Amino acid sequence: MKTYIAGAFCFSAILLSGCVFGAPAEEEISEKLEAAVAAEENYVSAQNDLRELETAEQELYDEIMSMSMEEFEQINTLADEALSNLDEREEKLAEERTAIENSQEEFSGVEELTGDLESEEVRAHVEEMIETMNNRYASHEELTKAYESGISLNRELYELLKNEELQLEELEQQITSVNDQNAVIIEANTAFNELTSEYNELKAEYYDLAELNTEE
Repeated sequence: MKTYIAGAFCFSAILLSGCVFGAPAEEEISEKLEAAVAAEENYVSAQNDLRELETAEQELYDEIMSMSMEEFEQINTLADEALSNLDEREEKLAEERTAIENSQEEFSGVEELTGDLESEEVRAHVEEMIETMNNRYASHEELTKAYESGISLNRELYELLKNEELQLEELEQQITSVNDQNAVIIEANTAFNELTSEYNELKAEYYDLAELNTEE
């Protein structure tokens, strides 16, 4: 049985804080932080689309596996639908990666401003925030690569299902490969979410530490 990742594959987003008022350097950093959040708007949208596509693909898979080889023509049709679904997921994944890259570009400006901070405590906190966010970006790239590998293995699975001479052993081996990769994806997703949560906490603490007043 192929594991279902849509239920386990969730995501955390960085949080928007609103308008801020405070010292010039702190305000400038805040603007960069919020620009990074805004750049990830398409990431959230792409993630929602991915989850819907994952659910649809799982339904196609379940339907295929409920059929006998006497229904091979219908199996072939459903496998083609699943392959199209995987193509769409690759497109959404590319959108997600672009959004994260845009966010990273916006966030890169934060480091340039740390030298303008008068408070050593605030500067140390911002440096910790930068390190966490950069780790988050790296974690997302690992997650993306794991997901890409998962799509490739699923594509191989549906191509196999289109083969009328497919042997059960070969099918089971491919399903095992897909499931193993799904476990990698879920682990990478968990790591990414943990870093996102950690960053959100650091960001909220920054606003308090830098004595920035926010207006929603």
